[in-house]
Amino acid sequence: MQEVIRRDETSPGRRATEGFPLRAYFGMSVATVLWASNTVAVKLAVQQIPPLALTSLRVTLAAITLAAAHWITGGMFYVRPGERANLFKLSLTGVALSFLFLTTGLSYTSVSHAVFINALVPMAVLLIARAHGMERITAPKVAGLLLSLGGVLALVMDHGGGRAAGWKGDLLIMISVSCFALFTVESKKLGTSHSPLEFTAFAFIAAAVTLTPLFAFQAPRVDWNGVTWIAWAGLLYSAVFGSAGAYLTYTFSLRLLPPSRAAAFHYMQPVLATFFGVAIFHDRFTAQFALGATLILAGLAITRQRWLTTP
Repeated sequence: MQEVIRRDETSPGRRATEGFPLRAYFGMSVATVLWASNTVAVKLAVQQIPPLALTSLRVTLAAITLAAAHWITGGMFYVRPGERANLFKLSLTGVALSFLFLTTGLSYTSVSHAVFINALVPMAVLLIARAHGMERITAPKVAGLLLSLGGVLALVMDHGGGRAAGWKGDLLIMISVSCFALFTVESKKLGTSHSPLEFTAFAFIAAAVTLTPLFAFQAPRVDWNGVTWIAWAGLLYSAVFGSAGAYLTYTFSLRLLPPSRAAAFHYMQPVLATFFGVAIFHDRFTAQFALGATLILAGLAITRQRWLTTP
């Protein structure tokens, strides 16, 4: 399969991919587990803290965690003048908007629906890469795309797969997926000029600043005394592990792998998060949910097969 970003055989990125595949794959696996459990943490928190306030708190706590880690390790922040606009754009799309749409979407739909729609990140990466002229769309890829879209349609029409499953939340999760896919493709170009920790910390700090007005707007309307320890624990876990930890390991591993291959690790998220959803929120499997999930994974599998997709 043609990768989203081509590397020269003698480039440092190429040697890193060949020399440290296990480290890259391990990092992606850790990020995937953190993101899968993060969906549950956000769902727990958003039941008591409104989406705007929750997103701002989550991003701000993650930014503080990352900035502290960067400072402890002796890092310095340095952004070249020509990079500032792109870095702020990445922080807006890949962090602020992606988090906001995901959090809001989880207040309208189930964990099971959210994670299977979120599994479409590789497909979104493919389409965005094509728009950037980095990828060619072949007939098998089109077939995989149509299958996955059919799966999304089946999920949208399924209202029995879990409590609070609905099309509004599913649509918001799809928008979140698009934002993160754009971050995946664009950060591949820019992230190589900064350490993973510096790049991730800057993205979260910029996103926290962007979200501050939203928090100021909603915070006075929140009954903070009524928020239980479960919601606070969900927020803390989501910020430190599900956000800062996951993005850091993801960004580090993305440096060693092409974006389309890195995004393929999202396959593991639906299985893990659906298990959590069943155990914690009592999500139920229906025939329509099973059909939608199967179509999404089948479409992604077809798109990822090298022997089918090589032009």
